[in-house]
Amino acid sequence: MKHMDLPRCAPEEAGISSEQVMRCIQALSHDFTTMNGFMAARRGKVFAECWWAPYRADLVHSNHSFGKSYTATAIGIAQKEGFLSLEERMADVFAEEIANRSLSLDERMRRITIRHVLTMTNGMAHHPDMTGDWIGNYFATPMAYEPGTRFAYNSAGSCMLGAIIKKRTGQNMKDYLTPRLFEKIGIDTERFVWLKFPNGIDGEPGTFATTEDNLRLAQLYCNGGSWNGEQILDCGFVQDALSVQIENPYAPEEKDGRCGYGYQLWACSIPGVFRFDGGQGQYGIIWPEKELVISLHEGAFAPLGPQKTLDTLYAHLLHRMQDDPLPPASEAHCALLTFTKNFSLPLGEVGKTLPDERWNGSYALRAGSFDPWFAVAPPGVGDLFAAFRDPAHDLPIRSFSLKISGKQLSLRLGSGAEILASLDGTLQARAVASPFPALGCYAATARLLEDGALELRIRWLNGWFETILLFSHAADGLSITTKKLRLNAADNYLVSQARAIKQS
Repeated sequence: MKHMDLPRCAPEEAGISSEQVMRCIQALSHDFTTMNGFMAARRGKVFAECWWAPYRADLVHSNHSFGKSYTATAIGIAQKEGFLSLEERMADVFAEEIANRSLSLDERMRRITIRHVLTMTNGMAHHPDMTGDWIGNYFATPMAYEPGTRFAYNSAGSCMLGAIIKKRTGQNMKDYLTPRLFEKIGIDTERFVWLKFPNGIDGEPGTFATTEDNLRLAQLYCNGGSWNGEQILDCGFVQDALSVQIENPYAPEEKDGRCGYGYQLWACSIPGVFRFDGGQGQYGIIWPEKELVISLHEGAFAPLGPQKTLDTLYAHLLHRMQDDPLPPASEAHCALLTFTKNFSLPLGEVGKTLPDERWNGSYALRAGSFDPWFAVAPPGVGDLFAAFRDPAHDLPIRSFSLKISGKQLSLRLGSGAEILASLDGTLQARAVASPFPALGCYAATARLLEDGALELRIRWLNGWFETILLFSHAADGLSITTKKLRLNAADNYLVSQARAIKQS
C-alpha cells in the first residue's frame, strides 16, 4: 500500500511548549512502568513522538484489549454497510451454533443484543471461559442481570463480536477491515498482525500495531469517523461510542476504570475525554473538543502503573494544552527533537564476573518443559496467548546448546532458532524464528549471578513481554527455571521448571 505520512508540527503550533512536552516525556518514565512508544497529535498534526530504544517506530506492539476498539470499528462499518443491526439479538445471530450444541438458554441470555456486548452489559454471572469452544462457552455462562443494566468486563463478548463479523461478512476482521479501514487511514496491513484462535477467527486480544497505527485509529474517532473527507464510520456510531453508555462506579479498576464505558472503550476522569485501553497501559486517548489524540505503548506494572501513566499525561499534557498556538520557539523545538532521538531504556544488569566455558555444550531435556517464548498470563491463570501460536512453528523444545563467546551468550534451540544475549548489558534488537512468526523481535542480556546461576533475560520487543531463564549446574547437566513476566503485583511471574542432561 502507498504510505501516507501524517503531517508534523512543533508543539507550539499545537498549543503547548516544547519544554513542557520534554517534561511530559521525562515524567512518563515513572517507577511503575517501562515506556515503549508515545505519540501525540492535535488537529491532525503530530507534535510529539518518542520511542525508548531498542523499541522503535516501525515495530508492531501488542495492543491487548486496545484491540477491542479495532473490533468495535469493524462492527460499526458492518452496521453502516447493512450487514447487521446493533439491536439484533446474539441468540438469533448464533441460532445455528446454539442448536448444534443443544444449549438451553436463559430468557435473559436470549435478550442480549450486539449493543449490549459493545457496552460490556452482557449481564453474565461471571466471565465466560475463553478456552476451547469459546462460542459455546459464551452461551453456556449463567446470567445474573438483565442485559444492558450492569457493567461487567467481558472479553469473551468482544471475541463474539469478531465471530459476528466472520459470520455475516464471510471475512475475518483483518481481511474485512483492510480495504474499508486500514488502507484508507494509512495502516500497513503487511505489518499489522491479528492472531487467530484455533477455530480460525481473528482473536481478541490478538492485535499488534505500531504506535502510529493506533494514533491513526484514535484520530479517526476524533474526526467523528471521517478521514480525508470520507465518512468511514457513521457519525452517530462514533458519537455513541464516545459517550458513557453505562456507568460503572463499582468496577474493580483504578480511578479511570470507574468513569463509565462506551463502545469497547472507556471514559476518562477528565470530562469529554475517552480512551482505547489495553492491559499494562496500551492507550489511545481521544479528546474531541480539543482535537487532541495520544497513542502510547508501555509495560505498566498493574494495578497502579497504568493509572499513574494516565495521571502523568493529564498533569503534563492534557491540562497544559492551550486553545491557541504559542509563539514559535525553534531552539526549544530543536532541543526536544534531539532529546527524543537519543532516548533509550537503561542497560541490562551486568554480572561481576563473566560466565566461563563450563556452560558451553549441548543439552537434552529430561524433565519438565522448556519454553522461552513470550506469554500473556494474568494472575492465577496460564498463558492466554498459547492459543494463538502457529502450530506449524510451535515445536516442542527437546534439546538446546549454550555457548559463551567473548561478550555474548548463544542459546541455540533444537529447531535451529538462536537467541543471542549480550554480557555487557547492551540491548540490541534482533529477530528469531518463534511460534509467533511475525513477532520474533527481541533484545537479550545475560549475566552470572552471585549464587552461580546463569541468567538470560529476553525482552520481547513486540510488547512489554519478558522471559527470564535461570540455568544452574546440576550433577548431570542443568536445572532450568523459566519466569515469564505478568506485570502484576498480585503474582508477577508465570514459573516453570525443567531439567536437562549435558550431552557434549
